[in-house]
Amino acid sequence: MIDNAPLLLIGCVLLIAMLAAYGLGQVLHGVLLRGREDGATSNESYVLSGVFGLLALLMAFAFSLAIGRYETRRELVVDEANAISTMASRLSLFDEPQAAALRLPLATYARARAEAGKIEDDARWQGAVDEAARLGDGFGNLLFATLRSMPPDTRGPVLVQAYNEMSDLATARHAARKARLPEEVLLLLALYCCAGATMLGYTLAGTGRRHTLASLIFFALLAGAFVTILDLDRPRGGAILVPQDELEAVARAIS
Repeated sequence: MIDNAPLLLIGCVLLIAMLAAYGLGQVLHGVLLRGREDGATSNESYVLSGVFGLLALLMAFAFSLAIGRYETRRELVVDEANAISTMASRLSLFDEPQAAALRLPLATYARARAEAGKIEDDARWQGAVDEAARLGDGFGNLLFATLRSMPPDTRGPVLVQAYNEMSDLATARHAARKARLPEEVLLLLALYCCAGATMLGYTLAGTGRRHTLASLIFFALLAGAFVTILDLDRPRGGAILVPQDELEAVARAIS
């Protein structure tokens, strides 16, 4: 699967595929226009401009989707850290012995959520998420037991609301991690890059080697853009990672 392959390998494969497509375009030009000395016609240039204009639009669309998902995951980490911090501050509504008994499980839960967010492997991540959910349930059970031991008052709804918000954000982060660009869209984008390279090779075949270096640089930039889209779309699998600093800071502040 494309999501599980190393990013550098994907970039190199795409670059090689575009170079091969470029060479194929030159071969096709020689076969179809054998005996003719003219270079690229204006009609071919118009078609090539249209092809790469559409490729730029597809790249921009994919970038927008990937960056949007990355920003959503980053904002959810901040929101969850704020929700846990709010929960911790509202524990001060209890008497100090009751609040102290609840702070440690809450800090343990916050650390577990931060550690789960750092895991790349999906199977290990799911296990860490399940463990964090167990810790969160344990904190919730202790919280509700403490509330039941007290006479009903206005503190109960405030604390329950904070706990529900904390739990809802954990669910939202779980869903955001699974939201990815469809592989079919990424494969189509890669194929379109190769198709554009073929047309570029066909159009520039009559110009000799004058544009070879410029074409190589162009293909490298396309491959780099494609890899960047993949990197943004991966929750933990590349160089562009969603930081967990806010959750870690909250866990340290609580404990």
